[in-house]
Amino acid sequence: MSRYFLILSFLLIFGIFYSCEDSKDKQDEKPLVSVSVLPQKYFVNQIAGDLFEVNVMVPPGANPVTYEPTPEQMRKISESIAYFRIGPLIFEKAWMPKFKSLNADLKVYSQSSQVELMENEKHSHSNKKNEKSISLDPHIWTSPARVKSQIKVIRNALVDMDSIHKNTYDLNYNIFRKQVKDLDSLIRKELSGLNNRKFMIFHPALTYYAEDYDLEQVSIEFEGKEPAPGRVAELVDLGRSENIKVIFIQKQFNKETAQTIAEEINAEIIEINPLAYDWIEQMRSVTQKLAASLKNEQKEG
Repeated sequence: MSRYFLILSFLLIFGIFYSCEDSKDKQDEKPLVSVSVLPQKYFVNQIAGDLFEVNVMVPPGANPVTYEPTPEQMRKISESIAYFRIGPLIFEKAWMPKFKSLNADLKVYSQSSQVELMENEKHSHSNKKNEKSISLDPHIWTSPARVKSQIKVIRNALVDMDSIHKNTYDLNYNIFRKQVKDLDSLIRKELSGLNNRKFMIFHPALTYYAEDYDLEQVSIEFEGKEPAPGRVAELVDLGRSENIKVIFIQKQFNKETAQTIAEEINAEIIEINPLAYDWIEQMRSVTQKLAASLKNEQKEG
């Protein structure tokens, strides 16, 4: 009888211990939010600290125009309490309805809600006709000036979801906003005094950056589509006439067309990554590479 009593006591104690551990694990679980691209995770982490877990839908190296989420990512969407979307991102247009159908309680916050969106123009050359279509450019995170508005949206959303930690979010927000302001000043200083302010890039990721810092971006492709032969010829002529010696390209895209143009105009291809996690470091790197290339073109011109 005593043996059965000992076994019963052991099972009871084990059950209580397991229940306590399970309860502790649940208490330690952080609320989960999802975002589209890595720079957004960086923004949320700067303000939320370690109070939220952040799920990124478009992983490092993936193309946000064509990427399809994995089953594991879809599972995390079902567990997320909120989604921070860019706004006019093609990936979001394709997948947000499915995310919402998977998680009806998912709160959706748009980072572009307080940003003036710019139009993107595509010129196609077919049958000697120049047809133009307009879409909204999604790359709002490449502009520090506009990021100030975006992180305010994030701060407000975090307070909305977790008002208990409002003071923490406010403190982190003010610290990060100062860092963004300092980055903005650094970029303006680096790009000052340049006469040549036109640059060529494969995918038009720096539209807002160019607008805010008085630059002119010339893109090779549009929305993941390769340019028509007529457009390639135009870009070669432009590169020669403007003495463009650098073409920027992102690792998420095919380099073949950019290399063809670079060979024709004797230009160097330089890789940048506006989708990198460490947003401040990447924007500094983009600025330094851009400033150096424009200064060199200015000297040679």
